[in-house]
Amino acid sequence: MTDSNDSVLSLFSGAGGFSYGFTKAGLKPICGAEIDKNACLTYEENIGGVCHNIDLSSISPDFFKETLGGKKPFVVIGGPPCQGFSTAGSRKHEDQRNRLIFNYLNIVKEVKPRWFIFENVEGLLTSGAGASISSLVQEFLAIGYTVRIQKLNLAGFGVPQTRKRVFIIGNCMGIDFQFPQETHSYDSGKAKKENGRPFAPTLFQAISGLGVVSSTRQLLSQYGSLDPINEFDAMMRFGNEYSFVTEHYQSIKPDDEIRFSLLKAGQTMKDLPEEYWHESFKRRAFRRVKDGTPTAKRGGAPSGIKRLQGEFQSLTITSAATREFIHPLENRPLSIRECARIQTFPDHYQFIGNASAVIQQIGNAVPPQASLTLAQCLKDIDGKFGSGVQVIKQYEQPRLLGFNLTDSSGMSPALQRTASMLRSLLYNQKELELE
Repeated sequence: MTDSNDSVLSLFSGAGGFSYGFTKAGLKPICGAEIDKNACLTYEENIGGVCHNIDLSSISPDFFKETLGGKKPFVVIGGPPCQGFSTAGSRKHEDQRNRLIFNYLNIVKEVKPRWFIFENVEGLLTSGAGASISSLVQEFLAIGYTVRIQKLNLAGFGVPQTRKRVFIIGNCMGIDFQFPQETHSYDSGKAKKENGRPFAPTLFQAISGLGVVSSTRQLLSQYGSLDPINEFDAMMRFGNEYSFVTEHYQSIKPDDEIRFSLLKAGQTMKDLPEEYWHESFKRRAFRRVKDGTPTAKRGGAPSGIKRLQGEFQSLTITSAATREFIHPLENRPLSIRECARIQTFPDHYQFIGNASAVIQQIGNAVPPQASLTLAQCLKDIDGKFGSGVQVIKQYEQPRLLGFNLTDSSGMSPALQRTASMLRSLLYNQKELELE
């Protein structure tokens, strides 16, 4: 059995993006847990070890206690499915899918890791008018964890896309800590931040070197050059023993190729003449005008296909990217392998399942590059790995250390409500210290 000083338990493991980053940091999970069979197979193919194909909404936390042999792991990592909180759809505080978030908490309570990292979409911050995350934080405090909350744009860690996610990190030792500092500036055209550090790789830099797409999934695609084009290309090729890659293909219908050819960089379907709109786009666009549904419940403005801008970081990779994200120069959507690279999966990473299953695995993943940064940060803070980092402060009682919900100068009314609830938690802790 792995020593409990460095053991990792991976929950909601998916394709293993979170786990792969920890593995690169020398903290390979002893096992994963995932409901999707194909994702489990992808995990086992690339991470090694067992990924338990189980439903975490119904499994007893005792299962993991037995798996760990009763030892307390160094860290539990995982991001419960986020459909109930996602800003891409209607957010419902009572959504049963959100129960998985609290099941994650119950497993942490039972196995008692030194640390946990909880990842979710930014919609978590305003779900239930702020009550969801406030309740979750209070539960973590109640089971003995000192926590900090931060919304991160993972482009700040060198991921070549705008990808905003909420992280809650906690420890049971009462250690005060900070999230890792950003290593990169970024500019996706939509989200920008210049912090004096090098810019994250652009979309062009991320997909350079992959070569021409093949026409079918069964055909392998040769690299476009014998040697890597740039530093990111070299990083993605590292560990791939062959001169070719899988999953770099696209099959385009003639009508779609015409449609794509009319799009300029940064344009979306609404910029095309209406005769080129997809039927699904027409229905959604017209429904938004006619049905009177409140804006907040419509799931955002429809954009359909969109041509990406190669000189910026990509937009967020989702399961729709291979249908909707058009290559900056070529008249085709991104390939699966291009999406995997933008998510920082290396070229040797192999995905199991049909095309729709694979792009969903990729779109749901925590980018390994960001995971690696978080893993190294925990190792440094904890001090059990010879890092020599001094602990800022240690508290006797669990507490909320702080929160950072946005880099923007202003907040929406919904986010202001959440901030108010979290500030109340901070204030009440201080009051208790005075008693």
